[in-house]
Amino acid sequence: MDSYHIPVLLKETVAALNLQPGKIIVDGTLGGGGHSIEILRSCPDIKLYSFDQDLDAIKHSQYLKDEYPEQITIIHDNFVNMRTRLALEKVKRVDGIMLDLGVSSFQIDEATKGFSYMREGKLDMRMDQSHKVDAAMVVNSYPEKELIRIFREYGEERESFRVARAICREREKKALETTLELSGIIDKAVKSHRKIKARSRIFQALRIEVNSELEYLKTTLQDAVNLLNPGGRIVILTYNSLEDKIVKDMFNYEAKDCICPKNFPICICNKELRLIVFKSETAGDSDKDNVRSRSARLRYAERTAYQEEEDE
Repeated sequence: MDSYHIPVLLKETVAALNLQPGKIIVDGTLGGGGHSIEILRSCPDIKLYSFDQDLDAIKHSQYLKDEYPEQITIIHDNFVNMRTRLALEKVKRVDGIMLDLGVSSFQIDEATKGFSYMREGKLDMRMDQSHKVDAAMVVNSYPEKELIRIFREYGEERESFRVARAICREREKKALETTLELSGIIDKAVKSHRKIKARSRIFQALRIEVNSELEYLKTTLQDAVNLLNPGGRIVILTYNSLEDKIVKDMFNYEAKDCICPKNFPICICNKELRLIVFKSETAGDSDKDNVRSRSARLRYAERTAYQEEEDE
């Protein structure tokens, strides 16, 4: 592991997985391999499946395969396809799943990927370069109303109307192509003391839209809980309130017993899953030098024993 990506709450995340010899663990966000290698070092006698949709991350983390050839399987895919890809590996149940959401340090620092509002690069923001929709397509072709919605919902930006209107005005003159072009438009559209926050929120909103991050997260969380064995842990690192709310709400819902109205004579909700939700954690002194740690929140939960299932 090197400066490709510095994991946040590394020790806490691995501890939350409650690793045991012989178990099957999934790292849904391989990145630079920081969490994966810590998992393998902490408990070498496990089987680890690590996913990433970014080919640069896959190539960078091949050292893990060299060091732990029998323990790790690296899969080039989005974690939303976790259940299908594990089935192809003949894996039906796992004992731990972790996701480190958001964008990696490398992706931010690599100007050509277009994630940074401070570096000159093409308006790309695709985590998987095979996808057709990039940030340039969004800002140059989406109707103004749709841009406003994206900036409000995914960026929580209160100046969404002004920024969307400014983008539409500029793209009538010429197509927007670079990150700094977009940053300049945002700067002109908002008040001076809000420029940096507005840039950050608009870029976040575009990244989420391009990569369908929130939709994929919702699907993945449900699949992940269904994949867990009794006692299995699901561990999620989030970096913005949108992600965190989705994770928190889902955990709380799955922690409930039957959710049918009390006056129903029998249960019809068929709620088969149950999670024990643990207290969430934020970054401490060990992460104080990592700028990404400021907004990080770690949530984890454990699947309780379930009743007899069809495949048992």
